[in-house]
Order: sequence, then C-alpha cells, then structure tokens
Amino acid sequence: MAKRKEDKVTRIRNAILASSAIVVVIVIGYGTLYSTGVTQSGTFVEGTHYTSVDNPQRRRPTDPIVVTEFFSYGCIHCKNFDPLLDDWLPTLPEDVVFNRSPVTFSPAWAILGQSYLALESAGALEANHRRIFRAIHDNRRQFISADMVADFVDGRGISKDEFLKAYNSSAVRRALANGDARQRSFAIASVPTLVVAGKYIVSMDVGRPQVLDVVDHLIALERNERQTQAAEGRL
Repeated sequence: MAKRKEDKVTRIRNAILASSAIVVVIVIGYGTLYSTGVTQSGTFVEGTHYTSVDNPQRRRPTDPIVVTEFFSYGCIHCKNFDPLLDDWLPTLPEDVVFNRSPVTFSPAWAILGQSYLALESAGALEANHRRIFRAIHDNRRQFISADMVADFVDGRGISKDEFLKAYNSSAVRRALANGDARQRSFAIASVPTLVVAGKYIVSMDVGRPQVLDVVDHLIALERNERQTQAAEGRL
C-alpha cells in the first residue's frame, strides 16, 4: 500500500514539473516574440525593424528590386556580416538585384571605398574582396594609400598598374561621388546598413541574424505593392 502511494505521489510530482516546464517554454516564446517586435502573423514592424524613406523615387513594375548594402572594409561588423550575405545571395529571386555601396565616413575609408569600386570595375573583386577584409581585421594591416592597396592586390586577378589606372579613372571617381551622395540622401550613419528598393532602411539594430529576414519581408512587400499599382494602372 505504501509503495502504491509513493508511486502515485511521484507521478503527480512529475506531471506538475512537466506542466511547469511547458508553461516556462510558452512564456519565453511569447517574450521573445514581443521583444523582437514580430507579430503573431510573422511580419515585421515599421519603426522597429526598418524605417521608410521619405519621398522615395518611383520605380516601374519591370525594374528590378535593388538591395544595397552600405559597407566599408574598415568595418569589423561588415566583415562579420559578409558570410551571412554569401549564404543569402543565392536565394534571391530573379527580380532582385544586390549591390554594395562603400561609405566614405573618413579619408581612410574613402580610400578603401575607391579601392572596392576599382576592383569591381576591373573584374578583380572576387579574388580580393575577402582578402582585404581578412588583411585589415585578422592581420591588422593598414591601407592608407592607393599604392598600398595596389601592392596588396598585385597578381591577384589584376596588376598594380591596372589597379591604379582603374582607381584613378573618372568612372571610379564618379561612382564614389555618387555613392557618397546616396549615403547622404539615406542618412546612413552606421554600417552595415541595407536599403531595399530605395524605400526601406534596415540597420543592424534588429540583430544580425534577423536582418536578412526583414529584407526578405520588404522585398515581398515591394513586389506586392508594385503588382497592385500595375493592376490599378498607377505605374
């Protein structure tokens, strides 16, 4: 009899502990949803996960949806974010185009930004993009002149002379100036920051793992809006 009572008490105690654990999991889950601002429908909230651009440029329905990353080789957060982008880029649908726009927050970062654009224009970016990130942040290397960058990339898909020619070209200088103008128009104050369709700004404030989920949400939002406007004849 005593043994049966003891077994019954044990079963009741285990049931209570299991129920308590379930309650804790539920509370934590709701707390996480609340703290991140994600609604029960799984959408994201303007002002919490992204901000909207005032008076954005209108696009045609056939124009690609452009996602721009404002970044710098001098930014450790950009280096850490880069592998997430590498995994995400192959998932982009055909109507989405991704590009990078280097920021010019300082003279040193302007050199790095112009170097990025020079490598891009010369088709030598793939061979050097990660190398420059690693050199700066893993090996503490400094690039304070175009010549220093040219020496580093020489023989890696581009010669020193070819790099300097591209670096000093009017096309690259103009691209840097245009990027600086975009940076100012979107009031980019930190990097990495993503701009979707020239209408939505997503910073790392939402947390690095969630940023690209927000971007995917905004891409879908922009696509639906364009389809609605096209159907109504407003584009």
